[in-house]
Amino acid sequence: MPRHWFLSQGEKTYGPYTSSKLKELASTGKIASNALVSDCADGPWHPISHVKELKLSHAPAVPPPLPPTPQRQPAAQRQPVQQPQPSTSPAQVRTAPITATEKHVWSGRPSQITNMKTFILCGLFCWLIVPVFVAVWRWLQVRCLNYELTTQRFKVSHGVLTRRTDELELYRVKDTSFSQDLFQRIFGLASVYMRSSDSSSPSVTIYSIAASEAKKLREEIRTLTEELRDRKRVREFDHA
Repeated sequence: MPRHWFLSQGEKTYGPYTSSKLKELASTGKIASNALVSDCADGPWHPISHVKELKLSHAPAVPPPLPPTPQRQPAAQRQPVQQPQPSTSPAQVRTAPITATEKHVWSGRPSQITNMKTFILCGLFCWLIVPVFVAVWRWLQVRCLNYELTTQRFKVSHGVLTRRTDELELYRVKDTSFSQDLFQRIFGLASVYMRSSDSSSPSVTIYSIAASEAKKLREEIRTLTEELRDRKRVREFDHA
């Protein structure tokens, strides 16, 4: 197998060349007498005049530049070839489904008027001390009971020392009702009842809120329930 050489001159490296090619370039005056050669691209380099195998002569001191040797571009620097993308008609474009954002609709708590009977009795027997703690405890229970309605769920948070939140998905609500007893009518209060298909919360009650607010809230729950059922394509059926 013929031996290959790398040529260094003018701060540039050329090659690899065979011995016959180097002799041909030297004969045309393209290799300087002070050029360096090596059989490896990284050296070691030797003056071309000291390599007996080449036997070059009549080399000018400053030859014209050699034609650049095409070098293979590293794979990491190659530009990927972009394949033409097929044209897509508007009818073929599939849009991502839009997810509705859950928003706050209403929040509230029962009126402390529901504890009026308890407060009156505890006031009559306050000298026993214990009724005072009972009245305070009942006040805290109502104070820590919170209702929240969103566009997707109804939440009930309760508990004085420990806290718990129960949730009911609105699309599971099967029926709602508005109710006022005599005590509530006197003080302008009302309750809203919800019956659902949720086994963990078959019925949920919003106790003793303002009657006008309760009527609007019931209609709002009914509207949101129908919208969610249409969006989720859910229908409730009662089995006899």
